Order: sequence, then structure tokens, then C-alpha cells
Amino acid sequence: MTARVRRAALLARCLLALGWLAAAVARAQTPPPAPSADAPYQDRYIAGGSLTPDISSGDYTTSDPSGLARSIRIDAVASMLRQEGPGAAPAVNENGVVADAQWDTASFGAWSADLGARTGGTQRSAAGNAYGDASFALHQRGMPFDDGWQLDNALGDINTPLIDLARQQPRFLLTSAPMQGFDTEWRGPAGLQLLAGGGEPGIYEGIKVPTFQTLGGTTGTLGAQWSPAPQWSVGAELAAARDVTLYYESLDNTATTATLPHFSSNTGFLSAGWQEGSTRAQLNVIDGSVDGLGNAFGTWLDAAQTRGAFTNAFGLFHIDPNLAWGNQVITNDVQGGYYRLGYQTRRWVADIGVDEVRSVSGDGVSTTFVNADARYQLSRDVGVGGVANLRHSDSDNAWSLEGYVDDVNGLGTGRLQLDYATDAQTSDASVTLQQSWNMHAGTRLSTSLSVDRSNGSAVTPALQSTLGQQSTLVRLALYGGGDLSARLSLDGSVQWADAIAGHAAPATMADVSLTWQLAPGWSLFGTYYENRIGSWTPLVVTSPLAPATPTVVPAMGQRGVFLTIRYQAARGAHFAPLGGSPGAGAGRLTGVIYLDANENGRFDAGETGAANVTVILDGRFSTRTDANGRFDFPAVAAGHHVLRVQGDNLPLPWTLADEGRTEVEVGTRDRVDVNIGAVRLK
Repeated sequence: MTARVRRAALLARCLLALGWLAAAVARAQTPPPAPSADAPYQDRYIAGGSLTPDISSGDYTTSDPSGLARSIRIDAVASMLRQEGPGAAPAVNENGVVADAQWDTASFGAWSADLGARTGGTQRSAAGNAYGDASFALHQRGMPFDDGWQLDNALGDINTPLIDLARQQPRFLLTSAPMQGFDTEWRGPAGLQLLAGGGEPGIYEGIKVPTFQTLGGTTGTLGAQWSPAPQWSVGAELAAARDVTLYYESLDNTATTATLPHFSSNTGFLSAGWQEGSTRAQLNVIDGSVDGLGNAFGTWLDAAQTRGAFTNAFGLFHIDPNLAWGNQVITNDVQGGYYRLGYQTRRWVADIGVDEVRSVSGDGVSTTFVNADARYQLSRDVGVGGVANLRHSDSDNAWSLEGYVDDVNGLGTGRLQLDYATDAQTSDASVTLQQSWNMHAGTRLSTSLSVDRSNGSAVTPALQSTLGQQSTLVRLALYGGGDLSARLSLDGSVQWADAIAGHAAPATMADVSLTWQLAPGWSLFGTYYENRIGSWTPLVVTSPLAPATPTVVPAMGQRGVFLTIRYQAARGAHFAPLGGSPGAGAGRLTGVIYLDANENGRFDAGETGAANVTVILDGRFSTRTDANGRFDFPAVAAGHHVLRVQGDNLPLPWTLADEGRTEVEVGTRDRVDVNIGAVRLK
């Protein structure tokens, strides 16, 4: 069966499932019996009708509270992306449908289904080059059985499963990779966990419609974990891949996955973890083979202890070259160790770390990396801090310094930050002023202004004075928005940079998003995006014997328009309580997953959201971030909740500590906004 036929069959099944779900949601329930004429009168107003309007359900409002919770959301999406300049990528028009549904059952747990179907084209010529694709996933969670057993299952475009010990890795991670297939997981008493999964590896793609592109081959996993004693957990997992590729090329390009190198691998993973109080240690062993490269072995030990204000963590590792986990290459050809010391009180937060990494084969780079970070709260409103990094390797040395002052002032929260970084060929110094402004309820604004002085050279340091290129840039970024009315809101960001001395490309980026609730259950989302890099004249070195040559780089640009019409409906006892009982109080939980470039723990103007990342609420309910990194649980039961993030789609070298685990309290008729920042691997 060809790939096109398989995708057509999958799309047909998806549409049938979607139609069934829509019918289930729309199916009228038997209305409750009308009160008799002799029934005593009951006031229908609470507190005289003065309560704050319930925003928790968002567009999931329903006039039918009977039965168990069920909902459906359908987005009709149209996107247009145009690029300008020499060698610009083809224009892209993307149209499609994104749908998801959730429903609870009395005996079979909670269920959810997600569908993406896309059509469009790239304007390579007058005829164009059309494409189409789809994705579908069905999840079942928390099916109860006797003796405390629970079952989770998933089918479609999902991620390979991992035992908990494989996920709890502070230093080396096994990747839960996307695949088209199935997985099943049983959880029982004594911490017992049994899981299996398999399918064809792939990757998510698309602008606004997340569809799935398979890469060929097959991959599968089989694992188990058990707690023989309260302090101990032991686990094992096997991963195998057949005829897979590590690379991805769009089918719009001339190269396809069929022309890329393929390989097969078998890998086994063993782990034992011990924890008592705030002391934890975990030993991991991995052994595997890749076709044509022989067998490889790895082991690493991580340990941490918290005593009072101090946390000590250390690790030792040795991982041979050529180790893979399924179709993913893991960190390999390294040996060495690391140490972390952390200190935290009401006023102090500090940590220092040392990493020593050597190549096992001798072909890689050996590096010593030292980093230190400290922050002191001078008063209720003022805090100071700094960061220092030092890297020493066989090839070069580099270091950087950062200092900042945070101030809660009458206008909001501000930060003044100084940065300096240098290596053998470049140096950069900048001063940045950031401010999150106090605004009226329903409005928000943050700004960032920086001056950046860079000095770089593409040749040896001895020629730096004659061939080096210096530039001074001014950067300005604004992010803000507000509710224009009860049904209309506007958000936008602008970033601008230009050289005031020397040579550097001017740049402007802006995006504006409009949200309009047309009617109960119907919403309109519109976004305009534009990014332009102006023409400039850098010095290009063609030979160490010839002077640098001024070379004009032409201007380039990109702009896009994205339009979404959404329909949402829900039935059941006030669908809002995700994780709660029918009829319970509820609120709304929203947020953004972002790349925390300055690592200050805040989403600042100029920082980028992480798109297409999965956010999981209480281990049961999941959603994906949009193109701006935003996620939304419009109806969450009031009380304590835990968010976790699957960082598989984060761009390298960004990562999340402890899967971005965040605990929040949601109040009835409350709206909670949570920002979770990813940091660079150190």
C-alpha cells in the first residue's frame, strides 16, 4: 500500500471518528422533569446576582448539564506565508481543519481524540505544488480495574512511551520520539508500571495545522518498573528500530526520506533509583548496537541531597560512541562528571556547577565548563544578581558575565541588565532595560530596550584590528494587549533593531492577534505576522592575503496571515471541571511555554514562544501550544493542579527542568496565567 493510499485511508477514518464524536456531543439528553406546581419557590439568584461572571468555561458554555462531561472543538484554519528576497523559500498556503474531543465515561476512564487535516500548496511556479496531509490520535486514560490497577492506551500519531525512571533524568535524557502507532501502559500497586508501544517514526509539521509526516521504518519499546520497597524503584526498557532514518526532509523538496541513510538498532536500558526524604540517587545502564557500528555501552550515576538551605548534586558518566534510542541518537562519546551546589534562603538563591567532559573515542572535543548564578533580595522590592560562565576546550576558550537589578516600582517590575561575552573571534557587550508595566485590569504591556556592541572577525585574532567588523545596535521590543470589549481582545508584539554605528543588518518583526467571540460557541482568531531584515554591507574575507571586501547583502522579508474560525460545544454537568466532579466550581488555566533567553523566570518582551509542545494537566488532560507558544485549558476544577510539559519538540539546545513541572491553584471563576520557561542546556 502506497503512502498516499495509507494517508487517504487514515484521513477517512479520522473524519468518520470526528463525525461520530460530533453526533455524540450534539445528541440531546432527556431533560429533567419540570417542577410541580406545588413545589416551593426557590430563588435562582446567588448573592443577589452580584457574583463575577463565570469565565471558566470560555466557549465551552452549555445549557445541557446532564450526563457525563463531553466536548468538541473544531477549528477551520487558513494560512498564507510569503517570503521575499533572493533565494527566498516558496510561498505557502495552508488550509485545514483541527479538531479535538473529550469525553468521560463511568467505567472506561477519560477519552480524547485529536485530528488535523491539511491541504495547501507551495507556489514554486504558476502551476504550484499542492500537498495534503493529516494527523490523528486517540487517547484513553485512567480506565479503572480491581486492586488499584489503571490502564492508559493511545493510538495514532503519538509519542513512544517511557518508564518513569527514564523520564526522571537530570543530566542525560532518553527521548520520547513521535511515531504513528500505538502504546499501552498499566499502573498497579507497589509502583508497578508495564508499558509497550510501536509504530513508524515521524515528525510533526505545519504552520497552524499540526500534521504528521512519517519517516519510514518501524520502532518499538517494551518496559517495566517496580518498587520492591518504599525507597526503591527498579526498571528496564527495550527499544528497537528497523530501517529508520535520523533525518527529515519535506516531501516538497527534491530529497525524500527514501534517499537518506537508514539504519537499525537495538538498545536496552536498566535503572535503579533510591530516595529517602530529600536524598536521591539513580544508577543507569544502557547497552545497544547500531548496524555496521558494533556494540556500545554506557552508564551514568546521578545523586542529589538537600539539607537545610544547601543542595548538593553530582554525577559520573561514561557513554560510548554510536548509541541510539529507537531512531534518536542520544548523547554519546562522552565521559566525565559534574557537580552542582545550590543554596536557597528567603533572600539568597545561588548555585555553582562544574562539568568535565572528555571524548571516549578521542575524536570529539574535551571541555571544562564552569557556571555560577546568584541572586540576593536586598529588600521587598529590590533584588540583585549575576551569572558567570567559563568554557575551556581543546579548540578555544570563552567566557561571559551578566549582572542585573530587579526593581518592583510604582510603574510595575523592571530590570536593568549588563552582559558581556567573548571567545577567540568575537566579543559582545550589551545593556538592557526591561519593564513589565502596571496596567488596568484586562490590559498588559512589557517593554525591552537594549544597546548592543559587537566586535567580530572571521579570521585569526592577529588580523582582528584590520579585518574585524564592529557594530553598535539598538534593539526595542514591546509586547502587550488588552480586552477591547467583553467579546473582543487584541495582543501583539513588535521587535526592532538597527545599527547606529558600524555595520549590521536592520531588522523589524511584528505580529498582531485578534480574538473575537462572535456568538456562544463561535470565535474568530486572526493574526498578521511580518519579519524584515534590511539590506546591509558586511566585510567579507575571501583570503588572508587580501583586504576584506564590502559586500552588499540584499533585504529579505517574510509575512503571513493566519485566520481561524472555531466552534466549541460541551455537554454534561458543567464541562469545566477537568479533574473535578460534575458541577464543581471551576476556573480557566492559560499560559505560554517560552524560551527564557535571560533566564530570569519571566516571559519578557522579545522572548520567543515554543510552538507545538504538549502540556499535560494532572497527568490526564493534554493540549498543544499554538504558533506563539500559548496553551489554554478553558475549564479546570477549582483547587490544586500540576502541569507538566513534554519538551520533545523544543528546539535544541533548550530544555525544561523536571518536565516543566508547575503547581498552581485555580479558584472558582478565576483565570490563572502560567508562564513556563525553557533554558539552555549547560
